Amino acid sequence: MILQRYLLKDIFSHTGAVGLVFLLVILASRSIQYLEQVSRGELSLELVFWVILFRLPEFLELIIPFSFFLSIVLVIGRLCSDNEMIILEQNGYSNSRLLKLFFVASLFFALLTSLFSFWVTPTFKSNLDNIYKQTSFKEDFNSIQPGKFIILKDGSVFYAEEKNNEIFSDIFLNFSISESKKSENFLTAKKSFVSSEDPNLVLFEDGQSFSKDGKNQVKMSFELLSMNAGKNFFLGETSNQKNVNEVQLSGLNNIWKMSLPLLTLIAVFLALPLSKIKPRQGRYSKVLPCLIVFLVYLGLLLLVKGWLDEGRITFAPSLLLVHLSFLLLGLILMSKFSPLRTD
Repeated sequence: MILQRYLLKDIFSHTGAVGLVFLLVILASRSIQYLEQVSRGELSLELVFWVILFRLPEFLELIIPFSFFLSIVLVIGRLCSDNEMIILEQNGYSNSRLLKLFFVASLFFALLTSLFSFWVTPTFKSNLDNIYKQTSFKEDFNSIQPGKFIILKDGSVFYAEEKNNEIFSDIFLNFSISESKKSENFLTAKKSFVSSEDPNLVLFEDGQSFSKDGKNQVKMSFELLSMNAGKNFFLGETSNQKNVNEVQLSGLNNIWKMSLPLLTLIAVFLALPLSKIKPRQGRYSKVLPCLIVFLVYLGLLLLVKGWLDEGRITFAPSLLLVHLSFLLLGLILMSKFSPLRTD
């Protein structure tokens, strides 16, 4: 029991330390990226903190399996380098017993990863989407620079001659031409701004709208015209399109959520044989080869997921085939190499 607590404590402490380092690195890199978006006017400075906070579970989904894998490599390397593995062997810690101990630890981290994948991350992502829905359009609209033709998300073209206190003047807006509607529509207005009562409502003052359909032309003048950004041209994707995409990708998302806990479990079968070193050999000598194997494993998962998202392949269990391949590789390595043998 004492040796079990010793090994488990070592694994958990290394996993926490490695995970914290990589989390800080990711947060720093993401913060720089978000601040660049703030400088370009693509993101509000007030949203940076909330975006980072609500994306933390998404980062931890990948950090936990990687940190656990690397912690096994570091712990086994230290035990072999300091000849502590021989003491474990003399106290009855065979290769299979050591595997069981680390596999129990992997179950904990796999369950933790599952908690993030199936519950925490979707909840936080939903909260982040709600924040974006409330503020993103207004921030995007007000970030438009005057004197430039801006192509909106659906292909419409917006132009404003001047801008003063989030109020655009001398507006020109050319709507995109859809396949179902062959008419050409555009409008001009003296002023345009986002409504203070509804952040998704765009108001146009003192303008004219033009519509051309074949030989027919319609011209209308208006004093005040309002457009809902949630139903018109600014969002560029309708709710019906989103619902169809969500239905199509739901099965793939569920398989991907299972992939990360499976990655944590299979990591044990790869890390134990790959991390074996000889006595007095540098404890970090196997870190790089082990990292290459793990990154290839994770890279293949991301590559297959990308192909599934793009529709290049339609067989969703392809992700499980990647897991099965590396599980077989781990079992082969476990049968040929034992961390307890140093010859």
